[in-house]
Amino acid sequence: MIRSHAFADIGKASARIGHGTVQNGWARPGVVGEYGLDYLARMMVNNGGIWANIKPEVLYYRGSVDQAGADLSSDNVYTLTFPKDGLPAQYATFFWSVIAVDSHRFRVLPNPLNKYLINNQSGVQYNPDGSLTLYFADQKPADAPDANWLPTPKGQKYRLTFRFYRPTEGVANGTYYPPALIKTK
Repeated sequence: MIRSHAFADIGKASARIGHGTVQNGWARPGVVGEYGLDYLARMMVNNGGIWANIKPEVLYYRGSVDQAGADLSSDNVYTLTFPKDGLPAQYATFFWSVIAVDSHRFRVLPNPLNKYLINNQSGVQYNPDGSLTLYFADQKPADAPDANWLPTPKGQKYRLTFRFYRPTEGVANGTYYPPALIKTK
């Protein structure tokens, strides 16, 4: 019963992180850290990590598809561009970060640079118009600043986890979602 039914149901619920919502290819959990009777969300968090902090501390978005709805693959190059009036720092009191994890064990992707995240302390460079573009690729794209690129070694599907520590309005009230990931190659 578990193999034939439960795993299939869990797989279906995974796209939305249980009873969460999805927008722009990013899933936002419905509950975080305090699960009450939401056993599905509790089980999914226990399966994919040790625990989750409560919403006032941090909120996690999971990106696993690009703008066309295709699974993220480390054989491709993706960009994530935040407009000048929607930079991630405005949605986090303390800081924001994004990591890439494998889609089976949920561990950071190993890479020769031992670079596992991009955050507001990485020295990211903003575009001339004030927007911010992050890059996810096996090799650094020619136009990508070093600090804005996260290596995603070839040959595997992966997910991104975007965190907002002590979220502000938009993230805190569930009206904000990161922009869609754009496949460029």
